[in-house]
Amino acid sequence: MRGLQRVEVTPFGLGPADARSGVVLVHGFTGTPFEMRLLGEHLASSGFQVVGPQLAGHVGTTGDLARTRWPDWLDSVERAFDALSARCDEVAGCGLSLGGILTLELARLRPEVKAIAALAPALWLYPAAMRFDRMMQRLPRSSRWAMPKLAGSDIFDPEMRRLNKVAQGRAGMPLAALHSLIELGRELTPRLSEITQPALLIHSRLDHTVPPACSERIAVSLGSKVVKRLELERSFHVITLDVEREQVFRAVAAHLHEHLQTEGG
Repeated sequence: MRGLQRVEVTPFGLGPADARSGVVLVHGFTGTPFEMRLLGEHLASSGFQVVGPQLAGHVGTTGDLARTRWPDWLDSVERAFDALSARCDEVAGCGLSLGGILTLELARLRPEVKAIAALAPALWLYPAAMRFDRMMQRLPRSSRWAMPKLAGSDIFDPEMRRLNKVAQGRAGMPLAALHSLIELGRELTPRLSEITQPALLIHSRLDHTVPPACSERIAVSLGSKVVKRLELERSFHVITLDVEREQVFRAVAAHLHEHLQTEGG
């Protein structure tokens, strides 16, 4: 398995120290930087400085995540972006699932973001999950509840599904934090036209977690002059680890090389 030596969940920084173009890679809800590590290695080998931050509340206990909301997660992304911008002339953003919509919100707030890639962006969830969230919001004290992730990650590749389960640990899914993810999607949706950076959207038609229609809606709503889409055929949700990950890596690298200045571009 190319580039994978062990399950590493800590934030990472990769690539040439003197590279003038950088990329912030943002993991998903209840996820870890492990989800983005292989993509980071690919981009680093292509000449980019790469950072993979840990979102607030993640890589800890269920209680840690339950105490955070989407502004806390966005703050983690902005801090990583600012730190990388201090070292690079231009910085792009790329995120998976929750990380995808955090990347979009970063681009909306920060026009200096050079380009973006949103991978299976969680603008909303499937109807059953949305109904469940609405039902839970009506129940007293439901904000204190959490669900175990019994099914594991939405990954077709069995070995990568096993490794990602190790990376995620035993923390559950707090319902209050899940509701905050949904709230971010609702707040972002009517503001998508404010995002003008060149955008790449990648989604699998077999995604069981986030409907591919999310990427379709984003594609037609962005204010960007350049919007590219790639639909995968065999992967599930965590496309940075799944069976078509190399195709994802090549597409992201090509998009960034087109819109950022690197020696390999």
